[in-house]
Amino acid sequence: MNKKIIFVGVLVAAVLGLAKTQHWFERSGVISRCEVAAAPFGEQSGGQWWSCREGILTGYPTLERDSCQSKGFANRRELWYCPTPLASTPGF
Repeated sequence: MNKKIIFVGVLVAAVLGLAKTQHWFERSGVISRCEVAAAPFGEQSGGQWWSCREGILTGYPTLERDSCQSKGFANRRELWYCPTPLASTPGF
């Protein structure tokens, strides 16, 4: 019986690890997700623009700690402008 519990625990950990590496939670909308976006028409094109989707559990992410500025919402996504490109994708 003890071996069954250990086996199930290892199996659950493996599935959660796979879900994290494959970004299942981000793609399903459970947690927020950001993608690089093109600069909106008439806005500054230097730096980097991000389009972030709200997650069911996490809400909208904030990129303020990366010196980015929120530029508002469009199509249920929050647009962020970062004066310098970010080293990694927000949320990953």
